Amino acid sequence: MREEKTCPDCAESVLAQARVCRFCGYRFASAPVTSQMHWLRRPIDTRSLPEFLLDWGMALSEGEDVAFFGMCELDQSDGFLLVTTLRAAFFVPRGSRKLLEWPLEQIRDVEIRGRGRRACIHLGGDPGEVTLRRFASRTTLFEVADALAASRAARP
Repeated sequence: MREEKTCPDCAESVLAQARVCRFCGYRFASAPVTSQMHWLRRPIDTRSLPEFLLDWGMALSEGEDVAFFGMCELDQSDGFLLVTTLRAAFFVPRGSRKLLEWPLEQIRDVEIRGRGRRACIHLGGDPGEVTLRRFASRTTLFEVADALAASRAARP
């Protein structure tokens, strides 16, 4: 025998799998979709940021605070930017390769260039010049630029 349910609007019996009552047109609430392939999902990473950075071969020093950690693009590479009170570092996700690590005292210039979606942060320093772009939002771009500029201004 097939499973049935009762329509709350007209009290007729309809198939349990029905989304709409065939008698009155009542729409049943959608059942939550359950995936048969839940085993394909990666487990949620519950590590703290310092633990995560240790896996990438980078430890935070005593008293070093994180000002920003998030995704962006360095020149032509997508990855993660870390700005702390002492340094700026950029990692590529595959292989956790570090493309950049500058002590903040080596950063001479922090400049926002462009407008709208093309806005970017241009950094100039002793090791050279790089461009950071494609932040999650324009607000994030300004926060990162402010964090880099503030740390630079705090130096004697």
